[in-house]
Amino acid sequence: MRKESATKENAAAKDFLEISRNKDRIAELSILRNITISTIIFDLSEVQITGLLGVEKKLGTLLGKTPIEISAALIGDDLNSFFHGKISEDEYLHRTIRKNNWRVDTGQLKKIIRENFAEIEGTRKIIERLKRQGFKLGLLSVHGKEWIEYASGKFDYHKLFDVVLYSFEIAVSKPDRKAYEIIIEKLGVKPQECMFVDNSPENLLPAKALGMKTVLFKSADQLEAELRRIGLFKD
Repeated sequence: MRKESATKENAAAKDFLEISRNKDRIAELSILRNITISTIIFDLSEVQITGLLGVEKKLGTLLGKTPIEISAALIGDDLNSFFHGKISEDEYLHRTIRKNNWRVDTGQLKKIIRENFAEIEGTRKIIERLKRQGFKLGLLSVHGKEWIEYASGKFDYHKLFDVVLYSFEIAVSKPDRKAYEIIIEKLGVKPQECMFVDNSPENLLPAKALGMKTVLFKSADQLEAELRRIGLFKD
């Protein structure tokens, strides 16, 4: 009897130790299981479709400059003005070319940027599956009007979403809290019902502050693994 009691005590101690080691993981899963996620909001660039990332290599080769120099020249106040609908694509490109003394015309630069747009492999299938499972889907993107007109025409992704919201439409962009509040209102849901997927850690912070669950996107395979881990994919 004494031996049997000791065995039970050892087993209990072992179980307790195992739970203690994994208490953070257990707590996280417990919280997620008790939350009903009805809505998933996705970023666009570098999650579904490549954006400016990659343009710096081809343009750098053409102009004889490093990718870092090209990237630094492409971003800034003029890009923000374009993304907020204050200037056109042509004006943005013209200003960038003139400011940096690039030996390239607006048409060439426009072509290079458009040729860089491509679907991120695997993401569309995940979104389509979530749609079939009945989740409400939103798209919140920092983007320019002309680039979206081109990308949406080529890739036809708008049909996947219940609500689509771009920075050029509202003159507000992530990580401004207002952008998140606007799309939540348009979706007609509470933040606690939402999951937000973005490739930028900075863009996840306001979503978390509002009460949304978040996933940092690295690849479609990684995103699918995350969704399975928390039980949002039904096999």
